[in-house]
Amino acid sequence: MRRGTSSRSLRIASRAQSYSETLLWLVLRKKSFVAGLAIIVALSLLGILAPILTPYSPLMRDVVAADFAVPEWAAPPEVPRNIIKSFADFEVLDKKVSGNVEVSIERDGKLTLRIRGEGVASVLLASTDYILYPYRPAKQAQVDIRFRAVYPEGAGEAWYNVEFIVVNEDLLKRRENYSMKVTLPTGSTYALEIPKGIYSLYDLVTTKVAVVYKYHRGTAGGTSVILPNIIRNAQQRYVTSIEDPWVRDAVASQISLVNALNELILSKDTKVRIWVNVTYYCNPGDFLMPCRDGALDVELEEVRVWIKGEAHGVLGTNAAGNDVWTQFLYGSRSAIAVGITVATLANLISLVVGLVAGYRVDTLLDHGITFLIDVMNFIPTIPLIIVVGMTYGRNLWTIYTIIVLLSWQGGARIIRQWVIGLRSSTYVEAAKALGASEWRIMMKHLAPQLLPYLVYRIVTRAPAAVYLEASIQLLGFGDPEAPTWGRMINEAFYRGALLHNAWWWILPPILGLIIFGIGFILIGTALDEIANPRLRR
Repeated sequence: MRRGTSSRSLRIASRAQSYSETLLWLVLRKKSFVAGLAIIVALSLLGILAPILTPYSPLMRDVVAADFAVPEWAAPPEVPRNIIKSFADFEVLDKKVSGNVEVSIERDGKLTLRIRGEGVASVLLASTDYILYPYRPAKQAQVDIRFRAVYPEGAGEAWYNVEFIVVNEDLLKRRENYSMKVTLPTGSTYALEIPKGIYSLYDLVTTKVAVVYKYHRGTAGGTSVILPNIIRNAQQRYVTSIEDPWVRDAVASQISLVNALNELILSKDTKVRIWVNVTYYCNPGDFLMPCRDGALDVELEEVRVWIKGEAHGVLGTNAAGNDVWTQFLYGSRSAIAVGITVATLANLISLVVGLVAGYRVDTLLDHGITFLIDVMNFIPTIPLIIVVGMTYGRNLWTIYTIIVLLSWQGGARIIRQWVIGLRSSTYVEAAKALGASEWRIMMKHLAPQLLPYLVYRIVTRAPAAVYLEASIQLLGFGDPEAPTWGRMINEAFYRGALLHNAWWWILPPILGLIIFGIGFILIGTALDEIANPRLRR
């Protein structure tokens, strides 16, 4: 008996294997299936390998280049690329001392300027290294300044100022000026000649809200400076030295329009350095700024200059300087993973509901399910997602949960009709005669008959779920943190991609959605041709 049962099991397994091989052979013969599968596999690989293909975060918080930087492969050679340079070694360019003041420099991994005594001192330091700038002038930069100004223990607190200056030596030698005519409130014009090649990035005195003293007192630390900087433009000496307050205010207002990096600092094939000017003041007889036995230590750790490139990476940057290629890769991952998951869950619900309603046809349960399907067909998906998002927060999983809960009705109705026809089949009657439970009959005998339809429906519903999420994002009610193609389209549309002709930002997610849909359509077409004899060629 056992031998007969074992032999029968082997025959069934052999037939199942033969059927699977035949089905696989039929599927692989279809060029449309192979093409569609290749597209889905390629998009899946992009998503899976995203952490390897890009070093940046999918949350789009990493600024990697200038705003609206074009793809590097599409940019001419003169377009600026990223330049990052750290200046840690400085030499004395000039030193002036009066009174009983001593100045010394120590180098122990970092430069430390020590000033002791009563009097006045001024030390100008210049970086030993420089940037040889090879492109047309860039428009954006970031300078990270790391230093510490502290008082030695037991010494008096001297007054001082630390100023960081970016210098283009070649432009200084040429003695070029940037000419500017300022319209005054009286209607007259004021001619201003701004020297090129030198720009004060930061100092401790003028950056205060209210400048009362000529020097600063207290400890100080590093900062970051973004260029262009309209506030820093108005704090340059050629502005603050204007005596007439009306003229000074008018100049400060209009000079904010000048991009100092592009028009005053950078020029092709020139050298750019960093200067540090430290001034010291300690006078026991000064009533307003008293100081006795003063001392000061200034530790220069590093000045990091990042000239932001206007050409970057595979797909450039967006309006915030984030890497578009990173967004595209993680958007591919979201489309594949979430699209297939949502379609699978929705169709599993369709299967269970359709099986129960079809097997229990004309019962109270069947009528209740049919009524529920009719009611849910009239629930608008997009407005419901908007309302839930405004009430409970815009979350990607909330959006997809609602899509799942509102996407099973059509499949359940079709499965119900199929089950009504299959429930009277011979093998179903035989299972009943053998005492099989209703649930066993539905899961073991009826559900496998519906598998081809479920696969086809999953293939066709996956793009629909992703497109619906993209529609929600385009309306502005999607998850603001989710790395999806829909979010990319939303940000590109509302943050000036069309205005700046940033085709590299708006086209990739649109093409990604189109290719994603084409891949599943090709697979669905191949499956339909295999299952439907009238479509076979």
